[in-house]
Amino acid sequence: MLRHNKSDSNHLKSALPPAPLLSQADLSQVFESERARTERTGSVFSVVVFEMPKGGLPMPPKAVEIIGDTARIYDSLGQIDRQTTGVILPECEPKDAIKFADRVIVKLGKENLRAGVKIFSYPVDWLDYLEHEDDEDSSGHGTILPRSKKPNLKRPAGSKPSHRDLDQDESLRTLMEEPTCEDLEPYFVVPLPKWRRALDIAVSLPTLAVLSVTLLPIVALLIKLDSKGDIFFRQTRVGQGGRHFTFFKLRSMCMDAEARQHEIEHLNKQSEVIFKMPDGLHPFVTGVGKWLRTLSIDELPQLWNVLRGEMSLIGPRPPLPAEVAEYKPWQRRRLDFVGGLTCEWQVRGFGKTGFTKGVRLDLDYIRNRNWRVDFMILLRTPAAALNNGIPH
Repeated sequence: MLRHNKSDSNHLKSALPPAPLLSQADLSQVFESERARTERTGSVFSVVVFEMPKGGLPMPPKAVEIIGDTARIYDSLGQIDRQTTGVILPECEPKDAIKFADRVIVKLGKENLRAGVKIFSYPVDWLDYLEHEDDEDSSGHGTILPRSKKPNLKRPAGSKPSHRDLDQDESLRTLMEEPTCEDLEPYFVVPLPKWRRALDIAVSLPTLAVLSVTLLPIVALLIKLDSKGDIFFRQTRVGQGGRHFTFFKLRSMCMDAEARQHEIEHLNKQSEVIFKMPDGLHPFVTGVGKWLRTLSIDELPQLWNVLRGEMSLIGPRPPLPAEVAEYKPWQRRRLDFVGGLTCEWQVRGFGKTGFTKGVRLDLDYIRNRNWRVDFMILLRTPAAALNNGIPH
């Protein structure tokens, strides 16, 4: 009978060729493939990023060797930049990623090496339902490189900020009772092209200036005369990378419509995630509100969100936090790109298209967008707005 012992395992591991150090481009491909696999299987994967202290020194070969030796055979090790090395850990929960980082830091300490470490996992419960949040430019994230800007994420219970600059006398073992793992969601975002941002400003700024002295004062007066309440309706929406922002509309319903929505849930036309009432039957819409919604005039204040960079002219409609909480992992890809006033889902008829098919239309736009596609969507939007209304 063959006997297997620890020395045999060590000998076998030492006989294996070292895992190749992937380039940033190759690591990004593995990163995206792992995301897709995770969304199919419902598993969790983690990424651990080791970074040399500030000062310009590259990652020493010995440090890379230690990280590679500690990683599993099927983990992917790659170079993010000359000072930073990342490890993608398939089928790895946050607590196990922390244990892996701890082992690496201890081994580095024995070689008198020091490094900072960041730990990320996907997916985790990342939505933050706080009403008051600091807004940031939604195009400020990269795809895999850690950035200083963070959206409003909810870390695991009891967690602390995830960046640790550790020397040879300090390990992550002191943190094992409190996982310090960030969500990867913000790093999947697709940057808005500069020409698109320029177009957003060029359209929204003069349009807002003209509307503020022409149509909007008249509409504001009609809203005040028609029903009690504010002129503008403000609502928290989820933008690119999970960032919350304040979404503006002209008020078209009575003031307590949101609080009373449970009274009409049984009339939901979509029946999937989002709430959509049959056309013309919403009991909380005011007299002026029906006219505003028919012409999609109630959506005009979102040009202010476009000007601020929280939205764009074209992109998936920003959802409510409660809606995103019901998303399947693959449906969260809608948040990879900045939300917009209109998109393919809207011009094809929001009320006529089911939620799952609509999400697929949004994802298809994110993958295949170009200036021709954008131009055609803008061209078709006025007719869609008059026929269906721009939701919601």
